[in-house]
Amino acid sequence: MVDRVLGQLSLADGFAASDETIFDLIAKELDWAPIRTLLGHRSGPGSGNTSYPAEPLVRCLLLGVWHGLSDPALEAQIRDRLSFRRFAGFSLSDRTPDHSTLWRFREELTRERLIDKIFEEINRQLEAKSLIVKRGTLVDATFLQARGRPPKQPKKGHHGPIKPSSDKDARWGKKGKKSTFGYKMHIGADQAHTIIRRVEVSDASLTDTEPADQLICGDEKAAYGDQAYYTHARHDRLAEANIKDRLMRRANKHHPELPPRQKLRNRLIAKVRAAVERPFAVFKEHYGMRRVRFFNLATNRTQCMLAACAYNLRTMIGALFPPAERRA
Repeated sequence: MVDRVLGQLSLADGFAASDETIFDLIAKELDWAPIRTLLGHRSGPGSGNTSYPAEPLVRCLLLGVWHGLSDPALEAQIRDRLSFRRFAGFSLSDRTPDHSTLWRFREELTRERLIDKIFEEINRQLEAKSLIVKRGTLVDATFLQARGRPPKQPKKGHHGPIKPSSDKDARWGKKGKKSTFGYKMHIGADQAHTIIRRVEVSDASLTDTEPADQLICGDEKAAYGDQAYYTHARHDRLAEANIKDRLMRRANKHHPELPPRQKLRNRLIAKVRAAVERPFAVFKEHYGMRRVRFFNLATNRTQCMLAACAYNLRTMIGALFPPAERRA
């Protein structure tokens, strides 16, 4: 059994051609051949129904992220929109995948960690285009609210078991006075274009500083982060790796007041590290990720990795084809 053949254009497809979109630019700029090789064939040996190739399904999931669509909504849009069909590689006569096919493919990416390989390959190509300059890495984290409700709080005098959340992987996390039940996404972004180079996803109870070392690649010249990331041990590790420590300092019980020099240093660092908020704003405002879509850490991690891929590809087009040039 072989993967089904898609994208064989007919005369009708030529008449249905529309104006070039940003997704057409992404399709042209990214070399999909290495991604096809990484994903391999989905159809097993023997007779039976052919499967959709992996590459068009990856493209479909990226379209879903860019437009903040659920799988059923994505199924409908792929079926009806010419630009979606063109980017995913479906002709007008091709049968498009349904929402259960998209869901099962996402589970394949989760189970075999293929999404990590896709993310690494995209970043390899972005580095080859000189879009990752390694001048500095900006680290930060954000809360993502769980899909399921938090465990039900017992009433006064209640002695029975507490009703658990439908999301058993989510936990409570707190920043300042605000508590969130869900997950936390940690990223390390390149200073030049805020292209995301490292992603870690945890439950919300994990502190920002715990996965911080995994967000620093080791080939950058400096690491920028807010006060939550500074420790003496991390400072020593950065110095040993010849990476400049640009982590903001905070007061402690031994030094309850920062000296003016440190306050000025913090303000200068804050101006640089503020750019790391841009990916999070895109995720929540445009990709619909204020609340995660799934009920376990593994699948939500895959969705976060897909979002990082989608963000990096859009950033690539913004850097290579500024809006003024695209309008011209």
